[in-house]
Amino acid sequence: MSDQNQRMLLKNGFIVDGTGSEGRTGNLLIEGGLIRELSEKDIYADCETVDCSGKVISPGFIDFHSHNDWFLPSENADSFTAPFTKQGITTFFGGNCGFSAAGFRKNSRFVDKILENPFRSSGISIQWSSMKEYFDKLSEPGISNNFANLAGHGCVRTSIKGYDPAPLSKDEMNELLMLLEEAMDQGAKGVSLGLQYEPGIFSTMDEIREVAKLVKRKDKLLTVHSRASSAVSGAYPIKPFFGQPHNILALEEMINIAKETGVRLQYSHLLFVGEKTWKTFDKTMAVIDKAISDGVDIKFDTYAYSCGASVISVILPGWFMAKVPQAYENKNDILRLKFELTVIENLLGFGFGDIQISYIDHPELTKYIGRFISDIAKEWDRTPFETYLEFAKKSNGKARVMQYKYSNSKMIEEFMKHPACLFMTDAWVETNGAQNQACFGCFPKFLQMVREKKIITLEEAIYKMTFAAAKRADIKDRGVLKTGMAADITVFDRDNIRDNTSQTETDKAPSGINHVFVNGVHVLKNGELLEGLHPGVILR
Repeated sequence: MSDQNQRMLLKNGFIVDGTGSEGRTGNLLIEGGLIRELSEKDIYADCETVDCSGKVISPGFIDFHSHNDWFLPSENADSFTAPFTKQGITTFFGGNCGFSAAGFRKNSRFVDKILENPFRSSGISIQWSSMKEYFDKLSEPGISNNFANLAGHGCVRTSIKGYDPAPLSKDEMNELLMLLEEAMDQGAKGVSLGLQYEPGIFSTMDEIREVAKLVKRKDKLLTVHSRASSAVSGAYPIKPFFGQPHNILALEEMINIAKETGVRLQYSHLLFVGEKTWKTFDKTMAVIDKAISDGVDIKFDTYAYSCGASVISVILPGWFMAKVPQAYENKNDILRLKFELTVIENLLGFGFGDIQISYIDHPELTKYIGRFISDIAKEWDRTPFETYLEFAKKSNGKARVMQYKYSNSKMIEEFMKHPACLFMTDAWVETNGAQNQACFGCFPKFLQMVREKKIITLEEAIYKMTFAAAKRADIKDRGVLKTGMAADITVFDRDNIRDNTSQTETDKAPSGINHVFVNGVHVLKNGELLEGLHPGVILR
């Protein structure tokens, strides 16, 4: 464990306290893991001093949508969390998209299925079932950053029924709700849904409604990776030129659940996949604004990039996923799938040329890491569809991909301005292959955009990545610089903070993050990570 009793004085910095209030020059004293004193006047203390002249003193950034719950139990946990600390992040909010690393049926025979997820490079083996056992496991060696968690509906459901697409029986439904309630009682901040992944893709609206009722009764947060993020998808019947765009159907579906139950709803990573989906942007935002004006407690989150990480099967329709692996060998299923994906590509403006293989664990295919499906198809002299199917089949649908045209720069700027928007990374570090740029530069990129484009004020940007996130996640003692609060602090150079990643150089550290403190412990000093420190705490 780290020494959380050290004293340190941060002098002459531009203090932006996280509330959205105008910044001011001042001093801050850290003692006993807390902010002991905060003043625009001189503070006199016999301790180490950090001159913050020309720098911003901010609350530590909160990554509101993280998947690091899968990496914190790893023997190499620090190597997975270090890039996030280097971009100023002090707290992770994990368990998103229906995936959580705990809350399961005890002695489930489906542990192998639970581990069949995009985060397998963590190398963990599950040696616990409940959320309490998981939190206790993390507390043994300590953790580098603070951590709050959600119970992942998908993984909890998998522990009961595997990937069986049949609706839950009454007994299965009761067990699901019991396990989710137990997880929340043991400190989970709510429940996450992953309705585009197995087994969430098989969930009925009645099942989702019952989960929402439970979360409301526990006064917790319900987050959702929706059924569709594109105007046309495999989630709903395809009706070219007729009916609502599928991404709006998916949004309205969850808004109606929130209206019926009163649950607080967090719409994860609001995306617009494919150029032709982009024209639904204004209507989507109008739907959100109307819901808010009607009293629905809905917010959404975003990262600073127009691409995102997923698994290769994420674009496959539910009917096909319900039949795998046999579907890969069924000629009629393949013909139907080809027709549907071709229609989707033509209607969507998103296709195989927008899918980049970031990693695949198959001896014949690893040499294609970093390549796009359409380029590989040309080399193989096959259709892009056939090429895609080969990668999906030989990876059991788990090849990692980066997908592009998730949005555009104008949309990201509009997200940043919206009062219901929070900031996050939705990223995790891989042991091999291409990395997701958001692991290394997401929060610096937001601040770089604020400086260069004046999209919002510095104070508003910091509010969205600190205090607003803490309030949404029900974290009481951090996210704001105030006497008596936990000393999670990031010091950065507002004039030089910069994301240094690119599509080809995906893992470059940012510029301009000078110091990071987690619970008063100096973990990043003059831009250099101090290794082996574990001052983080579980935020239950």
